[in-house]
Amino acid sequence: MPKSIKQLQAELLSSGTLDKLGASKQDFTAIQSLPVLEQYLILAAANFIQKVKDNIEVLGISDTGALSDDIAQGDLIKETNGYSISLGYPVNSKAAKYYDFVNKGVKGFKSGTPNSPYSFKNLGVGRSMLKNISSWVNRNGIKRNDVSITKRQSKRESLSKMVSEASKKKSIAYAVAVNIKKKGLKKTGYFDNAVNSYFGSDFASGVSKIIGQDIKVLIRQNGNNNQ
Repeated sequence: MPKSIKQLQAELLSSGTLDKLGASKQDFTAIQSLPVLEQYLILAAANFIQKVKDNIEVLGISDTGALSDDIAQGDLIKETNGYSISLGYPVNSKAAKYYDFVNKGVKGFKSGTPNSPYSFKNLGVGRSMLKNISSWVNRNGIKRNDVSITKRQSKRESLSKMVSEASKKKSIAYAVAVNIKKKGLKKTGYFDNAVNSYFGSDFASGVSKIIGQDIKVLIRQNGNNNQ
């Protein structure tokens, strides 16, 4: 269970370290390095990663495990004007290709997730999508005329209708793919919610207390990753 930013602050405050360091800006300027600040940043990053994984588990949204397995925390780098640390999915990871679709959702051709930056433009099903859906069908053991539906399967809307359509198309995977394109993917916010929890105003306040001056937190998206 990850600790909240306020819990991390409380632990540092209880040791008296924040009060000592925050008492004078000279403390930060003189030594040019703040181990406690670095510790705070690294702890916040680590708890952010755990929060993302917890969200994935609670929402039950990881089919292959890549969303949890691929998320990573980079090294803390001290730069001229502050610190930076990379958090998210490495560009070459499997989850980097689709995590934000799960996070922000995808608007369907006919309905679903209206405010998503992503959308399906038509009902055409490409080879890549059909291949991925076929793998999902096989992993979940979905069969034509299958009357035994697991809890995970029951979350998929109108599964019986998809099976019926699959019979006509002779492809369950095709029917599922078309249904997804029609209705889109629901927004989960599993990643963005973790960002808001660990790198919002409480985080900025904690860093300000440590260094004794106001700071700005810059969250930059790099490619397919929120970093």
